[in-house]
Amino acid sequence: MIERRAPGTRTRIGPYRILGLLGTGGMGEVYLARPAGAPAGTLVALKTVRLELDLDDGFRVRFRREIEAAAAVRSPRTAAFLGGDASSRTPWLATEYVPGPSLAEAVARDGPLPEPVVRAMGAGLALALADMHAVRVLHRDLKPGNVLLGPEGPKVIDFGIAQAFDATQLTRTGVVVGSPGYISPEHVNGSAALVPASDVFCLGAVLAFAAAGRGPFDDSDMAAVIFRIARGDAELSRVPPLLREVISRCLDARPERRPGSGELAALLLPEGPSVPFPWTPGVRDQQADYGRAARECADSAPAEPDPGPFVPPPPVAVPLLPEAGTSGPRRAPQVVLAAVAVTVCLLLGYVLWPDPPAEGGGPGNGARSSGPGAGPSHAADTLGVRAVPRADSGRTGDFGKAATDQSVRPAGWKAWKSTVQGGSGDCSFAESALLCGGAKGLTALDAADGKQRWRVPKGAGSATRAVVAGFTEGTVYAFVGQALVGYRITDGEERWHAKLPAGHTGWAAVQDDDILFYVTAGSSPDTGRLAARRLTGDRGELWHKPYDGTRPVLVADDGRLVVVAGDTRIVDAATGTVKERLSANDFPCRDPVLRGRVLVCRAASGRGLAAMNDVNRPREHRIIASGIAVQGPVALTEDGTVVVNDDESLHAFSVAGDVPKWPTDRFAGGGGHPSVAGNLILAATRAGVGTYRRTDGEPESSTSYTGVPYPPKDPPQLLAVGDVVFLCFRDGTVVSGYVP
Repeated sequence: MIERRAPGTRTRIGPYRILGLLGTGGMGEVYLARPAGAPAGTLVALKTVRLELDLDDGFRVRFRREIEAAAAVRSPRTAAFLGGDASSRTPWLATEYVPGPSLAEAVARDGPLPEPVVRAMGAGLALALADMHAVRVLHRDLKPGNVLLGPEGPKVIDFGIAQAFDATQLTRTGVVVGSPGYISPEHVNGSAALVPASDVFCLGAVLAFAAAGRGPFDDSDMAAVIFRIARGDAELSRVPPLLREVISRCLDARPERRPGSGELAALLLPEGPSVPFPWTPGVRDQQADYGRAARECADSAPAEPDPGPFVPPPPVAVPLLPEAGTSGPRRAPQVVLAAVAVTVCLLLGYVLWPDPPAEGGGPGNGARSSGPGAGPSHAADTLGVRAVPRADSGRTGDFGKAATDQSVRPAGWKAWKSTVQGGSGDCSFAESALLCGGAKGLTALDAADGKQRWRVPKGAGSATRAVVAGFTEGTVYAFVGQALVGYRITDGEERWHAKLPAGHTGWAAVQDDDILFYVTAGSSPDTGRLAARRLTGDRGELWHKPYDGTRPVLVADDGRLVVVAGDTRIVDAATGTVKERLSANDFPCRDPVLRGRVLVCRAASGRGLAAMNDVNRPREHRIIASGIAVQGPVALTEDGTVVVNDDESLHAFSVAGDVPKWPTDRFAGGGGHPSVAGNLILAATRAGVGTYRRTDGEPESSTSYTGVPYPPKDPPQLLAVGDVVFLCFRDGTVVSGYVP
């Protein structure tokens, strides 16, 4: 509920002493704090911006406007504004601490609220909107999480500051971000200006949630959510009939037909508010828990001298709503991008879950190799291609610095969602395109907007399977049917074609520089071929050898080739000769990753990692991290750190020393499939994405995004480039959003 301040962490921000952590978000943390020199019982909620963020002048200007917006509102139904400083090294904004759960938490714990409580709460929230609108402030992101259930009644928080604390990419896009299912049609349609009726629409959705336990536009398909909001197609069957009539008016797609905030308060509660507020016993218990936790946190804070009281300078009030009859030029640039903002917000939950499925491998690191990794050793329907050209084919899960370098982002990129017909979740990124194999051929999606560029073979039937194999400049190579074919990335025109041996199809491939290593399979396992082909010059085979394994994984790096299929084969990349062959009993390897000479695998037993410090000395292998029940793929960073998941936490070990490098409790929170993007570790979980920023080799902070559950059972495959991620699901869904 409240996390007490750990020893050694920061103790002050601005004029406030930090007592504990209330929560974290995409842009910052919310602390329980006490003003310097104030009595022990004086508590505030202090919102701060993360130190590691690049806070340009544009961000500070917008943050200052949010402080001004909060200062302009004086209402007993909103969390009182106490101060703020946008120019501080750590920008902050302080409001009163409300000892109570959010509406979202209360409903999650105790279920929907009774109709009388919903009416009383709704009337209070409507009056809060009336107070905001009276001083020309729009909330813009009213949702269950922004309504606190205080002992005296509901209180609205985050009015006017949704941009700064809920929109992870504010400093990059300047867009207004609302929350899926609780935004108005005006947000969705990108109209010229939001109006007070937009907040009323959001309030109607909030009240429907309170009465029914689910939002009126909830849907497993986020595109359907947006479509239903735009049409005003609300599901209210679980809302009591009389209350349903009022909420339906709030959710009218036409703003002019919605009630005003004052009128809405009267419709909900004609007799006026009652004292005390009629909270349920369950809500009262939660309020008591919050109050008790805050007191205990404050009482347990280490004693230290406080400086004299600080009086912040008064903010300069500015009008935030357009005058009547105007279009609101100050807001127009933000609202024009509202449709993009909606998508970004959806993707904070749906998109930002990194890394491939449990059976798969990791992506690349932006270094010297140029091709995709091979497929999982225990999934026949996929080769697990997870590659960005010039990223490592050793499947280390490390995308390198290019993953967070905005200069290499596809031109004109906006967050998007698309579908690959017959897709299986295996895509690669090359030259501003996503190349995705599947049961219905090879599909190219424009990485900027997700639109299909082309698909081959044209008119292909469901039996024409395609798998991306490798790249050269301007060309993608794929196994299509019983051939290896090169297609021009821009338009899909066939540029090169080589038939495979009779009856053979491509099983696995990996590219190291301009050499493609691959396995093809005939009608039975003992008819396979392991081959190497240069993808420049005449593109002829350099060598081929018989291959008797099944469902192999190939990894290659710097002229080294390893093939894993139950046993592990160290192969001479120049000749195809097997230099060493280790049985599964001797070297229990699954999901291998290779960086230079270092090979690390998930141990087949599920406990620990099988590792070689030097594949040239394969007999000198060992088991490390033996106490960890490793789940899914692992990530291997450039400095020799391996990051693993045990479904509860992430753990980091030095490959060379087999000792923990980072304290695992810093990663606690559900584990997740790890991958690396620059100085970030991304951990995909079923609830969202954990983001851990590494500073001098140690995780500095974390944040998580929750949202819409993804449709397939397995986590999506992840590609990271240009400070955005592309996530590919096994059902063919592909979505793109910012790196969190």
